[in-house]
Amino acid sequence: LIAEVREKAADPQVGALLVLMSNQLPYGHRRDSWILRGWRNDRAIRFRHAIHEDASESVSAMLTERSLKAVHVEAPVEHLGYVRTRAAAKDKKARDTVLLRNCLDQNPFDFYSRLKLLELARYWQDDSLWRAEARATTDALELAGRDALSGAPWSGELISLIAEGLFAPTDPAALVFLDGWEKFLPRSAAFLHRRGVFREHQAEHDKARADFFACFETGERTGDRQLTAVRPALGLARLALEQRDPAAALAHALRALESGPRDPEALMAVASLTRHLQGAPALESWARKHAEVVPACPERDWAIGEAHFSGGDYRSALTRFRTAAGVPPGGPPGVRLAQCLLAVGQAKQAETMARSLVATQAEAGLGVLLFDLASGVDTALDLALSEDAAHTAMKTWVDALLASRDRALIRKVRLRATAVGEIFPWLAPYLLKQTA
Repeated sequence: LIAEVREKAADPQVGALLVLMSNQLPYGHRRDSWILRGWRNDRAIRFRHAIHEDASESVSAMLTERSLKAVHVEAPVEHLGYVRTRAAAKDKKARDTVLLRNCLDQNPFDFYSRLKLLELARYWQDDSLWRAEARATTDALELAGRDALSGAPWSGELISLIAEGLFAPTDPAALVFLDGWEKFLPRSAAFLHRRGVFREHQAEHDKARADFFACFETGERTGDRQLTAVRPALGLARLALEQRDPAAALAHALRALESGPRDPEALMAVASLTRHLQGAPALESWARKHAEVVPACPERDWAIGEAHFSGGDYRSALTRFRTAAGVPPGGPPGVRLAQCLLAVGQAKQAETMARSLVATQAEAGLGVLLFDLASGVDTALDLALSEDAAHTAMKTWVDALLASRDRALIRKVRLRATAVGEIFPWLAPYLLKQTA
């Protein structure tokens, strides 16, 4: 890392450095982002804002004024930041909220602090806070006038977060709102991507495609590749699937992976489409090539496991999920690992794993319910799952049970399926049909 920074800083044409910041996430996953972390000494550079201090505005101006470029430092930096559980333990949400509200008490037109409040609501998945702050920010913008965001490099992101907080994906008012702001904002990948997503949901596919392609050409030299490359390419992949063109979708997903080689969504898309179009051997061949770029990658193992799992190849999936789930097994890959164990005939190990995961993974609770049905034991579980999610998860467990061909276990569940008939009325008929 140090050698690479020195080498790039020695280039007189380089004015700023974007560093690959690697954040550890739960279950062995990581998120990598390109962050502005170095620039030429210039008295005009100023940090702004109370939290997440930002110098990108003045750095961008300096690069333009001095005809310099920003370059990427490929060696990753391990960020010892907060994952959500650690942040919650330190009451970070409340502390940051107080800090930002203090800034707004001093200046209600501090729109960067409003942006950070919206980001905080998104991070903590606090929809009520997100909606309230989106409305408050809209009110403040109307009072300040639309020119208030002129020249702010983050203004597109602010308007995007407001739209996401106020409108459902299929609400036409979202596009009216975004289109009304477009001429007041600098060209922004965050804005174009969010509008593309709204257009995608509202079946304006040609316009969505144009927005996603435009993200590649925004010229945001201090921007994040997630928005200038990865996410728009995945948007194009989804649109290709809408047109029933999986080959084009795979090409777009591979493009996304070039800029975000550990991106979970890109990996899922590439793994699924490769297996669908070219078969399991081609998927494993691609995995070996990807491992040359990213040697240790639980996200890749999770994606490949899902592709094998959806194809009914539980043994191949089992191997991948063992790695993806970590030690001790956890997260969604841990649930899949338990389902694979059941499918390959290791019911006892599957039950033990499901019970170990139920406190943190609601879908594991449906596995516990299945095993309790087989044992004739009443289940007392309160699972945070929607009705649709519960039915989907239960069917996945039942299909794993059927794949096991464990006649005794299947028969026990079938005979007692009526005990949960009010919740899963399809269960008894489905088992009867599949075992007839």
